[in-house]
Amino acid sequence: MGISVSSSGSPSRFHLTGEDIINECKSSVNFNEKSVLVTGGTNGIGLETCRVLACAGANVYALGRDQSKLENVVKTIQNELKEKTSSGSIQGYICDLNSFQSIKEFADKFEQDRCQVNILILNAGITNFNYVKTIDELEQTIGVNHIGQAYLTKLLLPNLIANCPSRIVVVSSDLHAGPPLNYPMLDQWNSGMKNGWHIARSYQQSKLANVLFARALASRFQSQQITAYSLHPGVIKTNLGSGIPLLGLAKSFLKTKTMSEGVATSIFCAIKTDLENETGKYFADSTVQNDADKWTEQDLEQFWNWTEKIIQDKVK
Repeated sequence: MGISVSSSGSPSRFHLTGEDIINECKSSVNFNEKSVLVTGGTNGIGLETCRVLACAGANVYALGRDQSKLENVVKTIQNELKEKTSSGSIQGYICDLNSFQSIKEFADKFEQDRCQVNILILNAGITNFNYVKTIDELEQTIGVNHIGQAYLTKLLLPNLIANCPSRIVVVSSDLHAGPPLNYPMLDQWNSGMKNGWHIARSYQQSKLANVLFARALASRFQSQQITAYSLHPGVIKTNLGSGIPLLGLAKSFLKTKTMSEGVATSIFCAIKTDLENETGKYFADSTVQNDADKWTEQDLEQFWNWTEKIIQDKVK
């Protein structure tokens, strides 16, 4: 990973932390007006994203699939909020992106509780050493990293529109670079055929889908004051890929970020003022990149329709 230079010509923003971004933005942002929902909020950079934004004064909803872990995260952050006398808040909700039923149950409860959201951070991500399927019989990497989060977004869009201006932030990876989305191959994997499946290939395709999803959302919903961004958080020591041989060794040869640094770009995309003209763009080191500029409206339409068809076929 290279050292970037921001568009303003300032030194690299590689080592900025989440707190640095909060301090950078606090003069122009009323955090008490920010209601943020974070997927994958009980581990790694998702947890840190929740903590930093809540401590800044935002109303944060952490999503997770493990009740005890979720309760522990909420309690820990609530204790920190009391210590810092922060006006922010943290609530936890069960939502298993591996299951459409769980996603729908969460969305229904969120609505019943009359919760409002104007920032959606799609942070959850998995990678598998072996071919695995979701509860709904999709290949799990694309099923969780993209399809599940796309379904969640679909269900939350009325809330986001009602509380606009709103933002959707999609955590991708520089590993999205590579072959274009191979729809026939993905359809085969989703139908249970493992031909051509590989850990790196499935992850690359899912992270590319994240970038395309942000582009497609930006194209479709800008007129309704919804903007969307995708990003590379950096190479961080998290639980992602903990069971994969050699991944930890590979990370030791890359320039890594701390957990605090790893949340900076997510938070930047979520709260930085005057990013409306950058909707659909891809960010790294809290700086816009050019990686999301190469797809046509026809490409985005094909991607959107493919995603919608999978959801419609699975959700009865």
